[in-house]
Order: sequence, then structure tokens, then C-alpha cells
Amino acid sequence: MTLRTGSRTLAGLLAVLGLVAARPSVSAAGPSELKVGIVTFLSGAASGPFGIPAKTAAEFWIDRLNQQGGIGGARIVPTIIDEAGSTDQVVTNYRRLVTDQKVDVVIGYISSANCVSVPPVA
Repeated sequence: MTLRTGSRTLAGLLAVLGLVAARPSVSAAGPSELKVGIVTFLSGAASGPFGIPAKTAAEFWIDRLNQQGGIGGARIVPTIIDEAGSTDQVVTNYRRLVTDQKVDVVIGYISSANCVSVPPVA
């Protein structure tokens, strides 16, 4: 699989999750799932060169990690959302991931405007 520039960052972050998965579990009674919010461009001009390759890479690595037992025994459950939209909409979508979807971690954000808008809320 050839990774394009847009998916390299996401693939790198998922690789870090893979390194965490290789560590032995600290607690035998850990969670059975790790909910991961993945934010990438699924529509618009950036979807072709960045978003869709990032989504494909995320799905590939999540499937691979889950086949190897997940992270610390926890199965990775992704929620993939579109980054396209205004910064207000992106921040609202972040809040929904955290409050409604109850994700444990959020990975993504390609747009510099979104990279500036989401962290204060996070």
C-alpha cells in the first residue's frame, strides 16, 4: 500500500497506537473497546489527495491492530467523520465525538484553521 502525504500523519499516529498495543496490559480488567474518532476530509478538494487516503490508511491499520488483539486487549472501534466545513462546524463535530459518541481519543485534522480551533476546546 502506497501512502500519500495526507495519510502519512494519520498512519504515523496509528503506528504509535500500534506500539502501545505491543506493550503488555497494565490491568487485566482493562476496557474491552477503545473508541477512536478519526477526522479527515471525506468531501471537497482535499478529500482526494488527503482525506480518502488517510481514511483508507486508518481502516487498514485499525483492522490489522484488531486482528492482533487490539491495544492492550481492547478492540479499536473507529468513528470516521468529515473535516470539511467551517471551523465552527468542525468544533461542533469534535464536541459530538466526545460527548455523544464517547470516543476515547481523536486523531486527525489536516486544515491549519482546524488545528488552531479544536485544541482550546479539547
